[in-house]
Amino acid sequence: MIKDKLTELYNALKEDKTLAGISIKSFKRPETLSEKEPSIVIIPVGPPLQSDRGSNASLSKTFLYQINVESADRIKCKELQGAIEKIMESEGFYQTDGGLDEWIPEIKRYADARTYKGKSKLYDDY
Repeated sequence: MIKDKLTELYNALKEDKTLAGISIKSFKRPETLSEKEPSIVIIPVGPPLQSDRGSNASLSKTFLYQINVESADRIKCKELQGAIEKIMESEGFYQTDGGLDEWIPEIKRYADARTYKGKSKLYDDY
């Protein structure tokens, strides 16, 4: 059976008590969510990439995800991203360059977007 890293990360975020009650989705923030409600969106930056080769075969995959947090409260964005960072580290992902940290007047929310990179274990089937 093939594994799905996006689902694994989603489940890790959903299981965390700090993030309880926060909308967590992949790809896009739900349009029906109130603009005052905070949200977390996991976005694959690209497909998994082959890495670590041996005997003419790929032995692992590298993943790159952007995690967006939006909230009407700037400090809430920081608190949520702090919790996300710890979860991502526990899943073997670390923050890379790039991202976003600003007030977006059109949507009346702060946005804090960070990019995380991680690798599968050797011989995992992704």
